[in-house]
Amino acid sequence: MDDTLLDTSGGLEAAWEASCRAHALALGCDWDQVRQAIRREAMEFWRDEAAVGHWRVRLHEARIHIIEKALAAEGLDATRARQINDRYMDEARQRWRLFDDALVTLESLRTEGYRLALLTNGPADMQREKIARFELERHFDTVVIEGVFGHGKPNREVFEHALAATGTDAGQAWHVGDNLYADIGGAKNAGLHAVWIHRERLEMQEDVVVMPDRVIGHLAELRASLAD
Repeated sequence: MDDTLLDTSGGLEAAWEASCRAHALALGCDWDQVRQAIRREAMEFWRDEAAVGHWRVRLHEARIHIIEKALAAEGLDATRARQINDRYMDEARQRWRLFDDALVTLESLRTEGYRLALLTNGPADMQREKIARFELERHFDTVVIEGVFGHGKPNREVFEHALAATGTDAGQAWHVGDNLYADIGGAKNAGLHAVWIHRERLEMQEDVVVMPDRVIGHLAELRASLAD
């Protein structure tokens, strides 16, 4: 869902800037000092996605922890971490949007008779909020949220649950996602055709551990590929 159907990263930097600017004066520093420190700590924290995967369903706690570490490293008041996080989330919510090709693709696939499953990692409350706000559930035969189901991608059980719910064989199923580790690695391990969508913002590294079966930049390319 995130960064496949919904653009949740496009406004990320603007949201962080707004939050850091709002607290910079009280912290006695430039907003960019706070932002750079948070970015540095976040990159280190999420470096090994497998090791910290359990934090995906506790994103608010994880973010507060990261901000606390960032502020402490800069000698700033770490007790402001929760306020910075809350302002960031308010700003981020305002910037969530559907990609222009999302609904037309879902409607087209439904019209053509495809059975669809939405698999999304993250906390139950936040992901449900997005699904309800953009009225996504009506487009799918089943929705699997990590914070509800108890497992997230790349866990094989997530894909097997979605296959069973839609009555689909793994060999006939395509999974589309932007995360090479969770989406592509998980889908291939479960025997699905794995499609990596990069939306012209991601680059595949030379040392990637798993290769997708297909690479697309936009969902329109998915419709064209299915029509082949």
